[in-house]
Amino acid sequence: MGNCKACKITILDEMEYCPLCGNVVDDKKDAQRLPDHFNVYPNVLKKQRKIAGVVNLITFLWVATTIICVFINYQLDWNFKWSFIVVASMLYPLWMLRMIVKGRGYLHRIFFGVIGAILLVCFIDKMTGFHGWSVDYILPGALILVDVVLIVLMFVNHRNWHSYMVFQLLTIVIGLIPVGLVEAGVVRHPLFSECAFIACVLVFLGTLILGGTQARLELQRRFHI
Repeated sequence: MGNCKACKITILDEMEYCPLCGNVVDDKKDAQRLPDHFNVYPNVLKKQRKIAGVVNLITFLWVATTIICVFINYQLDWNFKWSFIVVASMLYPLWMLRMIVKGRGYLHRIFFGVIGAILLVCFIDKMTGFHGWSVDYILPGALILVDVVLIVLMFVNHRNWHSYMVFQLLTIVIGLIPVGLVEAGVVRHPLFSECAFIACVLVFLGTLILGGTQARLELQRRFHI
């Protein structure tokens, strides 16, 4: 705790510099003797330190579990690497937790959370012999789900609907992946993948056409075109 004479505040956090003006704070020993005209700057970092401590503890538990699972898997039967599935399944919620702690927006959490889930199920499918269910159904289904979520959010946040166009473009780019897998013969049921890609394109074109000038200005602002 220290005092800033320039801003006339008492800083409850352990800081060497004032968070408002950047000046060096007074000695901590003198911080208890406060003039009446001093205000108190709250200890805003205390909560952040606690959250960071919890996240670090969870990260350590994940690392420890990873080592233990891999060791047990190696000792019992290394032919089927089930430990990798366990580790990846635990990594996904840890990744989402870190995104939340870092203050990512809800749209980033939804979008990249879906991408992470897709990667996870594809990995599980691969590790269990790759039966194709992840690319035949999960991948295109997730794209359609993202499109539906974007449409709903545009209606809910109608004053800022144009900001979702970048994510619509990203869904089109990701939608090219299942189409490419269809051409490569990896996807055995192509109809679902093709419908998902067409849905991504239609959602973007619908927003661009119905949005009119505001939609085009948003693209110009984002991509400088």
